[in-house]
Amino acid sequence: MTNKNVIAFAFLAVLSLIVLGRYYVVKKSERPLPSLSQRLSEKAQPSSEFLNAKKAVEYYEIEIRRKPEVVKNYVDLANVFLQEGRVTGNHHEYIPSAQEMLDEALSREPDDFEALLAKASIMLTLHQFSEAKRLAQIALVKNPYSAFAYGVLVDAHAELGEYEDAVKASDKMLSLRPDLRSYSRASYLRELHGDHAGAIAAMRLAADAGVSGHENRAWALYHLGMLYLQAGKLDTAAYIFKGTLEERPNYAYALSGLAQVNAAKKDYPEAIRLLQQAHNLTPEHVFLEQLAEAYRFSGDIRRADSTAQEVLKMFGQHEKAGWNINREFARFCANHDMNLPAALKRAKIEYEARPNNIEVQETYAWLLYKNGQTPEAVPIIEPALRLNTRRAALSYHAGMITR
Repeated sequence: MTNKNVIAFAFLAVLSLIVLGRYYVVKKSERPLPSLSQRLSEKAQPSSEFLNAKKAVEYYEIEIRRKPEVVKNYVDLANVFLQEGRVTGNHHEYIPSAQEMLDEALSREPDDFEALLAKASIMLTLHQFSEAKRLAQIALVKNPYSAFAYGVLVDAHAELGEYEDAVKASDKMLSLRPDLRSYSRASYLRELHGDHAGAIAAMRLAADAGVSGHENRAWALYHLGMLYLQAGKLDTAAYIFKGTLEERPNYAYALSGLAQVNAAKKDYPEAIRLLQQAHNLTPEHVFLEQLAEAYRFSGDIRRADSTAQEVLKMFGQHEKAGWNINREFARFCANHDMNLPAALKRAKIEYEARPNNIEVQETYAWLLYKNGQTPEAVPIIEPALRLNTRRAALSYHAGMITR
């Protein structure tokens, strides 16, 4: 082969590599990207909120195709999916979509701050709390002044039973950015520590920091109503839930709150109607759990049992999608006296993973009691009371075990 032929061959080889490289880059950027599904509650008339989210998805999809190397577009698109999943309860569709975008972002830039934080938020949703904590700590090294990162850390510490660290992270978050997110976390920690009045005051600040009609303000108002409900102030709680529905019609959690008020008043038909409406609007398993309980209290055992089976199926779906549902499974089965040996195994697994979390301690102790192992339950339930948390179920479980 002559020198000219060698040069020509080398040129063609390089050209082929360039063409192939461009082909694979284009093909990768042209792969089908996730999109939004129509909201169940807005089939007749899509809201401006949904239309704005849809426009955002379309914008980022165009930008990703134009500039597939820009990591921020993947992260921003993932955050749109996460918010839509939160609003609609359609986590099985939107969490995988968000994960796909974040995995792409982190494959391109493993230390991207925003991508790490978004990934940590997903880990919280999936109840993978240790991993959420690890990612938040990595992110904070990159940006120690991020209030959002401290918020993720508050949640992770609290779920792991590291309450002192949760309080420190909450204080830091408040000092950096006193807003709805930081006030709501402070409220939760105050409630855990038995400061019910302080929890209400902080949640009021959280709601006041939100925008009327927006999902995050409605979420804060729901929790404010629940704090009043826990205090036995049913009329105040109902007033808040109804006001939330005026600001954000068909908000499933406000409907659930009203249902719980009616259940407390033993108006079970109305509670059942509201919970059915809530679940039809937003298919969260928590509404089915409450519905099974309402059926049972109303005396409709057949529907209670069939609804409970639906809940267990949803738990199975969550688990296949990567969720840790051990505590939720155990607590639900204990409340309905079903699958108690299996529930105890789940509760023990979660206790071994999070031995300092008071809700995990309560669940494990209650399952020991339900399985006839009361002496073993006593040293588990006692530390669950250490924060002086004022919750009726916790006090009842501790009282029954101690008796």
